[in-house]
Amino acid sequence: MTPSQTNSSGQSPTGLHFESLRGPLLEWLVWMALGALVFSQTGGFDQEIREYAFGADGWPKALCIALFVGASGQLAYQVLQLSRGMTTVTAEASDSDAPKVRLSGWRLVQRLGIFLFPLVYLYFIPTLGFYLLTPFFVLGMLVILEVKSPLALLGVTSVVYGLFLLIFTRFFYVAVPVGNVEPFYSWNNAIIVFARSGL
Repeated sequence: MTPSQTNSSGQSPTGLHFESLRGPLLEWLVWMALGALVFSQTGGFDQEIREYAFGADGWPKALCIALFVGASGQLAYQVLQLSRGMTTVTAEASDSDAPKVRLSGWRLVQRLGIFLFPLVYLYFIPTLGFYLLTPFFVLGMLVILEVKSPLALLGVTSVVYGLFLLIFTRFFYVAVPVGNVEPFYSWNNAIIVFARSGL
């Protein structure tokens, strides 16, 4: 490194380099690939709904588009921070204060689970139905993220699932897969009837 590339404290220069962009770009690519995979699966339940102009796949596609926009926005923010030198570290700190540490077994499983568990969830939705699988998906993600309080696990799962039933099923009649195998099909429809009861 030339003298123009370092200052008197040994700090790396501000600005963008491939090494600093590699992490954000890799994260962006993973989110985009996940969104593309989900978007491609929406064709499996592309059906018209008489009272809903966007069809059965309208909301899933909208969520995928939101994922694309959100991931791209996060990448733009990270690039902006890097261009301002917000994430630079000193050479001394990189050698002594922040030694490289290999991921432990659980940390590796945790990181893989964050990306693989949603794929497993999406794979089984057409067969087992959204309504039955979603509370287990929310609960599973909380466990992967190391939420240990039983009250928090039960509370967050109940609130998220309850809000979905209230907003998307009771108020907006958003169509989601209800499974194609008995008894899961009947159970999913029973949940819909319960969520819309009294209307």
